[in-house]
Formats: sequence, structure tokens, C-alpha cells
Amino acid sequence: MGWNILIVEDEDWAFVGLKEMLIDLYGDSTLTFTNAKEIQEAVTVINKHHFDLIFMDIHLMDGLSFEIFKQVSVEVPLIFTTAYEQYALEAFQHQGYAYLLKPFDVDELVQTMKRIELLLPKAEVRLKQRFLVKYGNFLKSLAIADIAYFMAEDKELYAVEKGSGVAYIIEDSLVHLVTQVDPFAFFQINRKFLIRIDSIQSMLKISRNRIKLELIPPTPKGIDVVVSEERSPNFQRWLDQ
Repeated sequence: MGWNILIVEDEDWAFVGLKEMLIDLYGDSTLTFTNAKEIQEAVTVINKHHFDLIFMDIHLMDGLSFEIFKQVSVEVPLIFTTAYEQYALEAFQHQGYAYLLKPFDVDELVQTMKRIELLLPKAEVRLKQRFLVKYGNFLKSLAIADIAYFMAEDKELYAVEKGSGVAYIIEDSLVHLVTQVDPFAFFQINRKFLIRIDSIQSMLKISRNRIKLELIPPTPKGIDVVVSEERSPNFQRWLDQ
């Protein structure tokens, strides 16, 4: 089962950009997209088709998208998108589950989708069991059970092996990896690290919402591992589940 997604958006660049970000997260085969550019067009497709999720720009070429709700009832998760912050309150009054500002931020979209996923039908996202990695000219199939953490550094992404500490290059992105690993075992603590829970050797609170970690195997000299402020609350909940 995949997700049928409606994107109510009159700007082509915004529609294509959001679509590509979602495909990067979940894969092309699990998602179906429909685009509506105007209020009446959106009303028509919502009445005609079932959608699992709706992204809705507030400013459309023929008015504010809030007019849509005067003609049709929306009973599925709804995420408003806009370049203007002043509509946030009205968006939530129309039962919006989230409010994304343009230009879209990948991390913000990932965090929003993690909350929304609980409300959606289960998409066919198969967790990875192994990764094809490389070390110099050598290739290796590295089991997910043997990976301590993933690290982005110097425009490369590395899978760091338990025990040996060898950092293998992997052809992927952290944003995509988050959707392919067990969320109970792995957590993305910042833009550079996706860590396994049993790779944490120690934790030190260095400010109100920042936590410094020591990992096993240790990271290269000069590379600190710090949970970002915005991810710290979810990280602490993850540790306590």
C-alpha cells in the first residue's frame, strides 16, 4: 500500500521540489501525486478522489486556499505551506497538522513526516538489512547489525563499522537513510550523524538543550558529536522509550 498525495500548489518549482523531497524520503514506487493549482480545481479533485495526505499552499493564483473548506470537508492529514508566517493561526483553525514555510527545509519536512506517518496507512518501506560500501577500491556488503553509526564528512557519507571502527563510504544521504533503518535502534542527532543507540559510550549536557556524546568506536580527532538543540527533546524521548 502506498500513499496518494495531493499537493495544492500553483508554483511549479514548489510542487516539483516538494515532490522530489518526498520521493527521496520514501521512494517513487510508494507514492502517487496529484497537483491542483486553483481553488476550484482542488475542490473538484478532493470530491472526486481519496487522498491519504494533502499539502496545501495558502496563497493560490485565485485566492487563499482557506476558501476550499467552504466547499468541501477534508478528513485526512493536512499540511499547510506558505512563505508567510501570519497565517499560522488560521491554518491550525482549519485542522492543519503542520505548517511549513517556504523555501522548504529538508530537516523540517523529515520531522513533520515522522509525526504524520502515525496517521497514515503503512507504506511499503522495507528496512535495509545490508549496505554495499567501499573502502578505497574494495567493496563490501556490510550488515546493518555491524554498523555503529553513519557520519557525513567532507561531502562523503560513511558507515562506521562496530569493533574495527573502519569508516566505509556509502552512496546515500542521511535524509534517505533515516527512512531505511529501524527508528528504535537509530536516531539522527544532527545534520551529520545517524547513530545506533548502543554506540553511545557517554553523554554530557553542555547547555540547556545541547548534549555532547562520546561514541564507540570513537569519531576521528577533531570531530565532536553534539545533539542539535532542535533534536534534543526528541532524542531524550527516544532514549526513554
